[in-house]
Amino acid sequence: MRAGKSLQLGLILFCIPGFIATAGETAESVADMGDWRHPELREISIRTPLLVAEKYTRMIPDTLELTDHAELGINAITRMLNPGYAYAQYSYSDLRHNPPFLTMEAGLTNLNPKWLEALPLLRMMSGSSFNSEIDHHMIEGILHHTGFDGLTYQPPDHPGAFYEDFSRKQNKPATNIFGEGRQLLTWSIWTQVDPGNPVYRQVAEQKIRRLREIAVEKGDGLYFRRTQGYTPGQKDTDKLEIVAVTDHDVKKAEFGMVGTAVAHSVSVVAMGAARYYRVTGHEPALELARGLANYFRNDAGLIDETGRWHGYHFHIMALGILGQLEYALAAGDEDMLRYVRRAYEYARSIGDPTIGFFAGVPPCDPCTFNPNAEECGKDKERVLFEPCSLADMALIALQLTRAGVGDYHEDVEHYVRNFMLVAQLRNTDYLQEYPHGRITGEPSEKYRKMKEEEPGRVGEGDVPARTVGSFSCVSLPAATGMPTTQFCGCCLGNAGRVLYYTWDQILEARDDGLWVHLLMNRASRWADLDSHLPYEGRVELTMKQDMNLRVRIPEWVNTGKVSCVVNGRPRPVRWLAGRYLQVNRLRSGDEVVVRFPVVE
Repeated sequence: MRAGKSLQLGLILFCIPGFIATAGETAESVADMGDWRHPELREISIRTPLLVAEKYTRMIPDTLELTDHAELGINAITRMLNPGYAYAQYSYSDLRHNPPFLTMEAGLTNLNPKWLEALPLLRMMSGSSFNSEIDHHMIEGILHHTGFDGLTYQPPDHPGAFYEDFSRKQNKPATNIFGEGRQLLTWSIWTQVDPGNPVYRQVAEQKIRRLREIAVEKGDGLYFRRTQGYTPGQKDTDKLEIVAVTDHDVKKAEFGMVGTAVAHSVSVVAMGAARYYRVTGHEPALELARGLANYFRNDAGLIDETGRWHGYHFHIMALGILGQLEYALAAGDEDMLRYVRRAYEYARSIGDPTIGFFAGVPPCDPCTFNPNAEECGKDKERVLFEPCSLADMALIALQLTRAGVGDYHEDVEHYVRNFMLVAQLRNTDYLQEYPHGRITGEPSEKYRKMKEEEPGRVGEGDVPARTVGSFSCVSLPAATGMPTTQFCGCCLGNAGRVLYYTWDQILEARDDGLWVHLLMNRASRWADLDSHLPYEGRVELTMKQDMNLRVRIPEWVNTGKVSCVVNGRPRPVRWLAGRYLQVNRLRSGDEVVVRFPVVE
């Protein structure tokens, strides 16, 4: 047993009436001044709220506690930053070398929005105020680099500014469409946690206007001609050459943007715009999401109507599904929800949902469905695990379940317990005995070269401790038997937000009682849940309100061997909605113990 903590904040998904600010100067006047930055944002200062919660101490089982993992994530998010460059993240941490080092990889526009989405969620579930003085700097870093047209631009003079040749050769401030979509998710969250500040809506809605301007129409769909590389105020964007910046090039540009690049750009903006509509009711956001979702389904050539995949890179394909899902939820589109479910079921079939393993590059047969067919089956032997992929799958499963399109709680519990959290760096003790561990003696050649050519790109000092809480880039634990030594900001952003949504879904208060969906430790205003899994089939609940109780029993449990005791007295075992054990007429203070055998 160990001491635990209780927090009383839950999921925030409501609409907030807000103030929409407008720019004080026109785009043309700012452009004439030779400054691409937004006149009201270039030096703006932000005050962020302190996201704290009620706490108390009690003994809990020494088993999975998601708030512990949230606190570790906050450590990495707030310490793997470069204050000298707008608090852009050090996207990679390499612990193999002596000294271990951090590197910048175009994180400001591409990856910082992920961290800013996850950070308030991790603070709400854990109540941690650790390094909270950093939060406003991260927000300001993005706002200060937002252009007069509403998009955010990566300055070319930042170390490691661009990870692809096209933007590097332009040598101009360049936007990242993927990052723009992630920003819309970010501002959706901050609009809710800090409703008194109108700047988040101002930025999001100007961004939506500009994204609609540069989006190209094709039938009832919308797409972008570039995944990265738009410059401030660029004209005639519908005539630009197609440039895809992801894991491949577009081979059939006459079809428009096709292949996995569509998921990397179109789908992520659809995801952010749809979520923003759900939070604020801003109609242009829904219209933008609808056009992008239509394009993905009808023109990308990635997922056919049976749900079968025809594209490359599991994480990016899963993001495509999330874009469709967010739109379907925002629009109430039941047909799209069924399409998403088919795509999710296919994703389950090409991995192992029991242990939560999905190869970074999924198997894919060559086909004619994808106009970019050369990418089908690409690198099919690669079996490296990418935490982003698993986080995406968990979020899809959670959203489908909440929407009533199937029950995938079992998947979520498997994904989070068995593989996702294994990929999080919880301590650095293993480094001393790692078989391919840090090099002793002189610094590595890789480190010396980077220091010499781009010194501002390298971060030093207490690197292992700063990295604790981050997630591995890719790993193959079955082969090494030990954690990896390389960690990246991409996976921390994706897995970080899923920590919150999983924690939030453990318990759900409804009119007919308290529903326990996931058997993990959780404190709440309704009841405290103590789970002894996986060591013992025992779940204890201490009621804090008079409520009925429903507890989901895992599919691997023989329901005939489940027992229930309330205040030391046996209760008859009755079932509701499939595998939910129902215990009615409980009072505040009642102790409920559910037991079942654990089979190996």
